[in-house]
Amino acid sequence: MMLKILVILMSVGLSAIELRAQEPETRSEDFGNEVEQDAWVAPRGDKVASMLVVASESAREIDQLVADELMRLGQVPRPEIDDYTFCRRIFLDAIGRIPTIDELESFIADDRPDKRPQLIDALLNSKGYNSHWYNYWANLLRVKNVGDKLHHAGNFSEWIKDSVRSNKPYDQMAHELINASGELYKPGNGATGFYAREPMPLDHLANSVKTFLGMSVECAQCHDHPYEDWTQQDFYKLAAFTSRTKLRVDPLPEEEKETYAKDRKILKQRDFDEWIVYRESIRVKHAAIHGNGTGFTRLPHDYQYDDGKPHQVMAADVLFGNMPEVNYRMSLAKLAALPKNRFGPEINSRKSMADWMTAEENPMFTKATVNRLWYKIMGTELLGPLGGLSLDTMGAHPALSEKLITIMKASHYDTKVFLSALFNSRTYQSKALGLGATPPTYTLDGPVVRRLSAEALVDSFLSLKTETPDKYVATEFRWDGFTNFYEKSQSMMVEDFVDYSIKGPGRGAFQRREEKEAEGRNGKVGPAELWRVSTFGRNYTKHWVSMLMGKSNRELIDDANLQPDIPQILYMMNGLGIPKHGLLHRKLRSAGDRREKMEIIWKAILGRLPKDSEEPLTENAPDDIIWALLNSNEFRFVR
Repeated sequence: MMLKILVILMSVGLSAIELRAQEPETRSEDFGNEVEQDAWVAPRGDKVASMLVVASESAREIDQLVADELMRLGQVPRPEIDDYTFCRRIFLDAIGRIPTIDELESFIADDRPDKRPQLIDALLNSKGYNSHWYNYWANLLRVKNVGDKLHHAGNFSEWIKDSVRSNKPYDQMAHELINASGELYKPGNGATGFYAREPMPLDHLANSVKTFLGMSVECAQCHDHPYEDWTQQDFYKLAAFTSRTKLRVDPLPEEEKETYAKDRKILKQRDFDEWIVYRESIRVKHAAIHGNGTGFTRLPHDYQYDDGKPHQVMAADVLFGNMPEVNYRMSLAKLAALPKNRFGPEINSRKSMADWMTAEENPMFTKATVNRLWYKIMGTELLGPLGGLSLDTMGAHPALSEKLITIMKASHYDTKVFLSALFNSRTYQSKALGLGATPPTYTLDGPVVRRLSAEALVDSFLSLKTETPDKYVATEFRWDGFTNFYEKSQSMMVEDFVDYSIKGPGRGAFQRREEKEAEGRNGKVGPAELWRVSTFGRNYTKHWVSMLMGKSNRELIDDANLQPDIPQILYMMNGLGIPKHGLLHRKLRSAGDRREKMEIIWKAILGRLPKDSEEPLTENAPDDIIWALLNSNEFRFVR
């Protein structure tokens, strides 16, 4: 019977290659009928109205440029999508999940002429947006634990979530990350996690350039770049801005000697586990980013080019553009006369680099930002490869690129305003293009068909389980064991750390106890079965389903896997299921005839009405149809 369904689905373009998922055990009361608010009802107010006007005007300018280019090329414009397709697409692109059947039907029933702009605005101001775009920025910034350096990324995650919730301008967000310093686990200071994430300073610099400027300069760490103008000396001059910045997890030497060393030695001789608890608990209090840049560095010991010598002092300089102000307190000549392990006094030159990197006048910062967001929404490269842009590149349609750069600058790097302009454009609301062997000449006239991200795929199952998929997305800071103990440690003296090590929970239970205390501070967080992927935060390994489905392991920038593989298929045979007390099955139990049930299933899973050619499927059991649709390409792709 299931083979018969597959044959029918393939004949109508819904190729299914996996099998039905089993149902996880959950409590029916967790899936109740509570509805917080229709997700698509837009908030009112002058600010919202102003944003809609700006977005509408920007969208018209985008559409005019696209129309002009299509006319110049003699290429036929794509048709506009219908309301069903638009609703599913905008939910996936704006908040990272498909709409619930109630959200879909509410939008379809709305007869307001401006219902599309209203829905866009509502989604951009929803908890679902906070969840989805946290995932995006966390992947770009590679948020993950680095155990050997005691970097646990919970505070970093919370900083990103707060930045998204508060709609912090992206240039400010980037500036704070580049210039972050201080204690790692101090609540509100999570931006320090960006520097702590990278154990090697030069690797951190290269990744910062790729992240914020979209340029690949890592080759110049070791030799002159083979394809660009950057030399190894250029790279070291840029590195001079961040010179002597480092993560230190232990107390500074003077404080260690005066305060902690004596008891540390006694505990190590007395009991190794007690010594470990003493060491780790002190580290939570003292782990910090130290140093803010001296403005000087030295060439490496094996430097081989004729323009410099090993250990030669280099003053800070930028790769291009205007040099920011650097307030030196020592001359280059004086530093050059000092031993080779000297780099000069700290002068906060790292802030100067942050000023240069995120300046509106820096062409690469805005170009890289626009290129990334366009690729995220449209699936095509506007200016070029995400991490391989060059100074002179403007992409296949320079006028469109320039317009989008202007929109970003005019919005003062307000990501929501920029996304609203894209979403409101006729270009975005055009039929998605399936890229084949011979794509059309111009592909920037709308989105391309894209496979759902791992997070969107897993989160979309929540829309089939409950009326309120975004219910448990946090609206405020959430504590973890590290931020909880950091706050506790601020009033602890050395004798308190000793007592904690001897009389406390012990080495194995130290972190577990702090995590449990933190959970108590966070209030009601709901059952994990109803969490969106973002709620798992730094404990992504606990949510192994999204990892299996291709979620980035955050080792590299832009490293998510969008290609299907055998483990994913095998899991879909047995894993993702819709519980009988979930939303979809409750809707089916209240339905009348087979036709009504068929409409419910198609709306809930594919976001549209069934086609006449799919009518034969009504002869099959609803569970078999659900299984087949969930494994169809139409479900797994943004169309």
